[in-house]
Amino acid sequence: MNLVQKLKQRLRRRTPGSLLGNRYFEPARNIAAREFEVDLWVLSQFVLDRLVPVIGVHPFPLNELLLASGAVCRVKPKIVFDWGTHIGASARLFYECARAFQLDYEVHSIDLPDEASHVQHPGSEHGRLVRGLPGVHLHRGDGVSVALEQWERLGRPARPLFFVDGDHSYESVLRELEQIFNASLDASVLAHDTFFQSQEAGYNIGPSQAIGRTLSQYPSRFKVIHSGPGLPGMTLLASTVALLSSK
Repeated sequence: MNLVQKLKQRLRRRTPGSLLGNRYFEPARNIAAREFEVDLWVLSQFVLDRLVPVIGVHPFPLNELLLASGAVCRVKPKIVFDWGTHIGASARLFYECARAFQLDYEVHSIDLPDEASHVQHPGSEHGRLVRGLPGVHLHRGDGVSVALEQWERLGRPARPLFFVDGDHSYESVLRELEQIFNASLDASVLAHDTFFQSQEAGYNIGPSQAIGRTLSQYPSRFKVIHSGPGLPGMTLLASTVALLSSK
């Protein structure tokens, strides 16, 4: 028995309320309250059952799998966009969440064109984890541009969630955030590689700085949740408008 199986068994013994038959209980909690809250026992069981066996813990460690799952369960987007598809780990995460918790959205995942030259270009592995899955659509092009074009074309679905995981420079991430939040008042963002560390570490903190700049522009527009104290880091900017309308 491997470590994941042992963890799953122990968690089931301690959290008998995670499942109702073959379905998971609703993890969003206290939705009328002011703070963002989800049931981490339910989500932990889901992560070990459905996500770790398929996508593992790289590039998203357990705390980030929990945050991303909690984000869609609480915000309840009507559409999800992600860019930096690569083999499709993030798209598969959102697909599995929709199935397990009966969430009403489709996933649009965007990556670089075939002819693009980039160190992280997936080549023939592009979208391998989500090819052919219902409700998952693969696109090529500039992430934020394609996402907003699709959002407009589809009639501006409510509470869109954007997973920002493309170019990690400060300028690029800030541009993407500005375009998203200028276009939609009820948009939420999950941004990846946002861990902040002091300069001694030599990390790229561009995404973290772009998040900080955005929050200074919109000081009361979001509930902000950070994934934790280490790399790579994930940050949720949950629109307060979206949270109110998803109750």
